[in-house]
Amino acid sequence: MSRYVLVHGAWHGAWCWNLLAERLRAAGHAVVTFDLPSLGDDTTPLVEVTLQSWIDRTVAVLVQSPEPVLLVGHSMAGVVVTGVVNAIPDRVAAVVYVTAFVPLPGESLFDLATRPEGAATRLLQLPTADGLATIATAETAGAAFYGCCAPADAEAAIARLRPQALQPVLAPLPPPPQDSAQIPRVYIECTEDGAIPIALQRYMAGRIPGVRLHSLATDHSPFMSRLDDLTELLLAVKTS
Repeated sequence: MSRYVLVHGAWHGAWCWNLLAERLRAAGHAVVTFDLPSLGDDTTPLVEVTLQSWIDRTVAVLVQSPEPVLLVGHSMAGVVVTGVVNAIPDRVAAVVYVTAFVPLPGESLFDLATRPEGAATRLLQLPTADGLATIATAETAGAAFYGCCAPADAEAAIARLRPQALQPVLAPLPPPPQDSAQIPRVYIECTEDGAIPIALQRYMAGRIPGVRLHSLATDHSPFMSRLDDLTELLLAVKTS
């Protein structure tokens, strides 16, 4: 039995993993999902949210059990899981990036998202009145996140999106206090992603030493649009 920890991306919450978690548990594995600060059902005020608080929340989940986990990060959570594996590599058996941002130390998500490879994104973000967060507009979220999903599923997901704190987007990834280069890493690219264009995904994946690359012809949300295929890929992840 493996233990999977699934970390959701920007604007989303643990709810986005519900179907995938059910599949992994049915295959006999332990699965942990949770809300990052200020997202999903978490009520942390936006003013208190930082990238480090997201990393710390995830570290707290991992250390609840002594065995190393299969750590999965979607979208913005690629930044989070990279920070986690850098901080506590002994608690991570493998890292899986699902159409995710993967910064190098000193880089921020904003640095990556504004690269030329990301210019084709279909997502429009608007600032909140207090300037602490952005909102993914309903008009563009469907095409950006859920372009291959059933319309009813996309509509239900859009209704659950929350404002995304700006600080984790702008904060650079901290330098690694420990050597984590030996941790196996997998990148699952999604070729029809409207939020993170495939050119940007491939740019980031191409910088990961020894990465195992898999490709799904789907949108930004394979946990909804390609559930069977994503489950199969995660069940096949090697930890050595």
